[in-house]
Amino acid sequence: MAAFGPEKDVVVTDPVCGMRLPLDKAVAQEEYGGWAYFFCSDACHKLFLAAPERYSASRPDAASKNTS
Repeated sequence: MAAFGPEKDVVVTDPVCGMRLPLDKAVAQEEYGGWAYFFCSDACHKLFLAAPERYSASRPDAASKNTS
């Protein structure tokens, strides 16, 4: 039986472009608002850093937090 590392089986979604990729292929990672975000490219990471609130608002759980 083959061994699998935790990163090998995890798929993440880049919050900027929506690309799904294996966690171990993420180019960059950023923490914002208590969540970890992963990116497919340096370009997506830079866009996130310029306006993290714009991209973190796309989280399904963010909608309930943003309604007052």
